[in-house]
Amino acid sequence: MSLLRFLVFSFVLILLFACAEKKPLIVKEFYVEDLQDFLNKMKIYSSIEGILNLQYEGKNNLQGDAFLRISERELLLRVYYMGFPAGEVYEENGEVTSNLLIEKDRLKQLVTGIRKGFIWWDGDFVVEENSNEYILKDKKADRIVILKKSGFMPLIQTLNVEGQTLLINYDDYSKIQTEDGTVLNMPMNIVVYYKNRTLKIKIERIKIKNA
Repeated sequence: MSLLRFLVFSFVLILLFACAEKKPLIVKEFYVEDLQDFLNKMKIYSSIEGILNLQYEGKNNLQGDAFLRISERELLLRVYYMGFPAGEVYEENGEVTSNLLIEKDRLKQLVTGIRKGFIWWDGDFVVEENSNEYILKDKKADRIVILKKSGFMPLIQTLNVEGQTLLINYDDYSKIQTEDGTVLNMPMNIVVYYKNRTLKIKIERIKIKNA
């Protein structure tokens, strides 16, 4: 019995020390002076992981849950249907491969729409504005991002990929805590339209990581 008590006591001590070593994550206010300050501070966030619900409408329809990982050099979208793997899309340094049952000739547009749709702030922009919106024009690409002035929230993005125009719409904004504790207001619904195809993305969970 004494041995059992000793083992239980040791286990409790291990748990206590393990808990004591964990430091609480301090929530940071995301204070910015203006739009340029906002864009500069957002550039540290270039890596994303998320759990999504997808609905793809094209020649071949596809729906299900998905795991998404985006980094500077690669993108992985792994799709599940009814809990079983349905296939994946992988992109590394611009080269795209996939075993999903969707049109192979549109994979480049799909991957670019996902990457730019999530990390919309990645670009070198010329800024115009009206009473309610900022209009960001990318200097290096045929690409425009429209932001709501209140909260710098993305509303619409258009871009050209291999001669095809992509339209990206955003809505259902929510406060998301990043890896470093900063709270950002992010869209939880993203819809990518290109030609006669539509990809609807509902974000269930997302991690926004520092570069």
